[in-house]
Amino acid sequence: MSIDFLRSSSTSSSTFRVACGEMIISDRWNLHNEVFLGLVRAGVLTIETATNSYSLRQGDIYFISPNQKYRITNHKGAEVDVILLNLAKPASLTQEYIPQSAIRGLTSGNCTHFAKITPDNYYYGEALSSFKAVTRAEIEKPSYFQLLVHGKMYEIFYLFFSNGHIQIMDIETQGKKYRALRRVTEYINENFCEAISLDTIAATTGLSRYYVSHLFKELMNTTFVNYINELRLTRAAMLLTTTDIPIIEIAGMSGFNNISNFNRAFKMYYNTTPSKYRRTERQSL
Repeated sequence: MSIDFLRSSSTSSSTFRVACGEMIISDRWNLHNEVFLGLVRAGVLTIETATNSYSLRQGDIYFISPNQKYRITNHKGAEVDVILLNLAKPASLTQEYIPQSAIRGLTSGNCTHFAKITPDNYYYGEALSSFKAVTRAEIEKPSYFQLLVHGKMYEIFYLFFSNGHIQIMDIETQGKKYRALRRVTEYINENFCEAISLDTIAATTGLSRYYVSHLFKELMNTTFVNYINELRLTRAAMLLTTTDIPIIEIAGMSGFNNISNFNRAFKMYYNTTPSKYRRTERQSL
């Protein structure tokens, strides 16, 4: 879970591993491993991805697939409630009657990347009721709340899937470039705290340095270096917020080879120093 954009999180011990809270609105790019469900409680905003942008208004319920890079722009009085769904253990979930194809599609990002249900949809009331029931149960944690959370999450996904908002794609029908990019990003996501270069990626995947660099520019609207730095800085921000680990150790744990490079990169990305970020974020929790 990316703590830097989720305030007042509450995490269950259920198989779904749900976390609920309020999104911290900012203009910077976000990337997370969980399924993201948001409810625009107030205001308006725009979600921008590498390939498209989507307008949202009060009442809209929206979905963002895992590992989908996005940011919020044009936010006017926006307040967003969030449900993050970690599907890190698909084997246990498939035993709970979620089709394996759906789980594989969601966890791999091999699905619709963005979708929304609006108040104009006739089934909106059901979706809104289920969303609020999940967040209420996760915060209050009444007896057997996990059963309620499971049931309501099934209902939400049923509405998104059955009404065609989310579709699972056959990986074989996707283009060669997207398959290659997935191989690269999966390796980076698992090893970004280690020393990684274009030569490392080329040796690991069998792709050329130029081709890897081109994939990031064309399909993700970023560079190879920026992608890795964003992952490292997001990890650093999470550790600053949730642990008492010294900043110099956090720099190493996040993949930076010295504290000077870490401090410089962190300030450029978050517009503040690591120590100030730690104090500010802890005060807001």
